[in-house]
Amino acid sequence: MLALGRLLRLSLAPSAVADVAAGIVLGRGAWPAGPAPFLLMAGSLCVYHGGMALNDWADREADARGARARPIPRGEVGANTALGLAVFLLVLGPLMALRADGRAGAALLAVALLAALYDLAGRGPWRGPILLGACRAGNLGAGIALGAVGYETVGLEGGLLSGGARWLVLAPLLYGGYVLCVSRIARLEDGSPRALAAGKPDLWLGLAALALALHGLVPLVPGGVAARLCAGAIGCAGAIGLLGARPAGGAWSPAFAGRATGMGLRRLLVCTAALSVQVGTPAGFVAAAGILCGYPVSHALRRVFPPT
Repeated sequence: MLALGRLLRLSLAPSAVADVAAGIVLGRGAWPAGPAPFLLMAGSLCVYHGGMALNDWADREADARGARARPIPRGEVGANTALGLAVFLLVLGPLMALRADGRAGAALLAVALLAALYDLAGRGPWRGPILLGACRAGNLGAGIALGAVGYETVGLEGGLLSGGARWLVLAPLLYGGYVLCVSRIARLEDGSPRALAAGKPDLWLGLAALALALHGLVPLVPGGVAARLCAGAIGCAGAIGLLGARPAGGAWSPAFAGRATGMGLRRLLVCTAALSVQVGTPAGFVAAAGILCGYPVSHALRRVFPPT
C-alpha cells in the first residue's frame, strides 16, 4: 500500500481537490447543494493520480537506468499493475465528472487526455511544462464550469463573464502559468551542473513567486476590501516563502531543484486559497481555510509519499 501511495503521489492529493473547490466558489460565489461538487472532486483525484501512475509507467526504464527510488524499478509495483491502475483512474475520473455536470465533465476529460499526452509523448523543455500548466488550468476550469451553473441565483450580478467577474477567465491562465514555471524547475532535478546553470532556475523561481503573488493581488472577481487584503496577504506570504527555496550560496544542485519543486507544488494550495478568498463570500473564506488546512497535511505526507 505504501508503494502504491508513492506511485500515485498521495502527498499532492489536497492540491487536486483544492483546484476544484476554488473553481466552484470562483464560478458561483457559494457552495452548490447536492453531491455534484464532491463527484467532481473525486473525479479530479482520479485523473490527477492516474496521470501520476502513467508517468511512472512511461518513465520506468529511465528510472531504472538512473537508479531512482520509484516503485516500478524497485519491483514494489509491477509495470502492468501500474498501467492498469493508471488507465482505470484516467477513465473513471471524467465519467464521475460527467455525472456532476456536462461542461465540467468535458473539461476534466480534456485534462485526462492532456495528462496522457504529457506522459506518453509530451516531454520536452517547453512542451512538457506547457502541457502540465494546461492540465492544472483545466482542473481549475472544471470547477469554474460547475460553479457557473446557476451563477445568477446567488447575488453576483451579470453572470459569469460580464460585469465585475469578466476577468475570471484569467484565473486558469494565471494558475497554469505558475505551474509552467514550477515545471521548468522540476526539469532540472536530474540535471548536471551545466544543465542546471543553463536552465536558469533563479529566473523561473522568481517568475513562479511573482505568479503566486498575483493570485492574490490581481482582482479577478468582485470582492470587498477585506477580501482583497486577505487574498493579497496569502499570495505574497506564499511567494516570499517560495523564494526561500533558493540555495543560500546561489549554487543550484539537483537536490535544491527537487526541494524547490516540492515547495512549488505544495504552494498550489496557496494559489487556490488566494483565489477563493477573492470572492469575498462566506463560502470563499471557508473554502480558503479548508484549502490551507491541506498544506500541513501535504507537507507531512511528503516524507512518506514524495511529490516528485
